[in-house]
Amino acid sequence: MHLSLSSSGLTFEPCTWQPQVLQKLESHHLVVWSPDLRPRTHLSASLHAYLMTQPAMEVCVLHGRAIFDLDGLCSQLERQIVVDGIARTIDGSGGIVSALRTRSSMPGRALARQRVILWHDADVLLRARPVLFAKVAEAIFGVSGELEYTGDGGVFVQRCVFLGSDRLQQAARAEGSAFRAWHDEDGSDFWSLITGLAQPPVSVCSVEGLLGDLGRDTEREALA
Repeated sequence: MHLSLSSSGLTFEPCTWQPQVLQKLESHHLVVWSPDLRPRTHLSASLHAYLMTQPAMEVCVLHGRAIFDLDGLCSQLERQIVVDGIARTIDGSGGIVSALRTRSSMPGRALARQRVILWHDADVLLRARPVLFAKVAEAIFGVSGELEYTGDGGVFVQRCVFLGSDRLQQAARAEGSAFRAWHDEDGSDFWSLITGLAQPPVSVCSVEGLLGDLGRDTEREALA
């Protein structure tokens, strides 16, 4: 239910599910899906506004409709994470992994303790370049685990909220997908060894589930 003040144009939405999402993000990345764009847009705008009120919080917004390849993704990240440019590579020198390891510091502000990446329309890259998408997702999960468990300079929690259509949740539930297992090409189990995690910590939930009853739906739909 919303309380709208027409004279001021302000709409007040009770913060009920947003704190629960933030709590879930302490331990999991989220895949949030809906076949309907409008509720996805509403949820993402509301979540973004809520996250921006949190102390020592850094929010990075990726506009997936402009991300069709590696260059598009790097261009978006360069506008969100303060680095001297990102090489068009995932794990090479100065690439995406390096950027994700960067902890931003701004004069006059406390060092960020948490970063949340809101990836709107993440299924666009998934459809266009599924192999690339899987590698990027794994990099996000891997670096996040590395920062949390082996990083210095205090606790730093990095999580990603993937927002998209039902195609996204189908990929997230698929056996052996990047959301459910590490895929080290050389068989070294690199990210598993670095993070100490047997698999990426990811939960999947519908937008309708989040807006209705996050606790029940998230636990029921959590990826094992």
